[in-house]
Amino acid sequence: MITIDSLTVRYGQKTVLDRLTMHLTEGAVHGLAGINGAGKTTLFETLFGLVRPAAGSITRFGRPLRRSQIAYMPAESFFYDGMTGRDLLEMTAHYHPGTDPEPWIDLFGLPADQPVGEWSAGMRRKLALAATLMQRKEVVLLDEPFNGLDMESLYVAQRLILRRRQEGATILITSHLLPTLTPVADDIRLLDDGRIAAEYRNGEYSRAERELEALFHARYTNLFPDKKIN
Repeated sequence: MITIDSLTVRYGQKTVLDRLTMHLTEGAVHGLAGINGAGKTTLFETLFGLVRPAAGSITRFGRPLRRSQIAYMPAESFFYDGMTGRDLLEMTAHYHPGTDPEPWIDLFGLPADQPVGEWSAGMRRKLALAATLMQRKEVVLLDEPFNGLDMESLYVAQRLILRRRQEGATILITSHLLPTLTPVADDIRLLDDGRIAAEYRNGEYSRAERELEALFHARYTNLFPDKKIN
């Protein structure tokens, strides 16, 4: 069990995460949905140890969660332009014995021997996803992993995430698009203004969509007065 207890993060006078509490079961895929600016990336950076919280704790089985336990894919991935995709995946395989870059290259159709600086944004996203999921870590953090993926690559990515779950990994995925999470997530939490506003189990996702639609309608009813909510 990963326990995030009363986590508070501030940037200056702005509170980005406000006494956030979550209990994440092991060996499951946990979705975290929210609009841009809700605090999703800050949460991931705090889990990975890049941001120091003002208060609260993050533990796994009662002990502090360590960076060495985590494979982290940030929302914006950086690559050296002269590096090839094969370079990165072979380096990843070196630190995670038993992994082979070739199936990942084939699955995503990567131009593995071309410098990454010549790749499209979508191809770079697939490379980052492959390099993250190759790692044999107990905890996987994927921040907006589906951005820029075509439909076929989205399907492949979702299947690979489910395979990591079957292997026992605990996976936390953020997205600002709820439909990308529903095929893989065992539960989905809605992060709004630094707090968990709602939590949905698998089987309740249609209700989540209705409640989100109602929330957005309430916020924009003056601009779109004819919008109907069923």
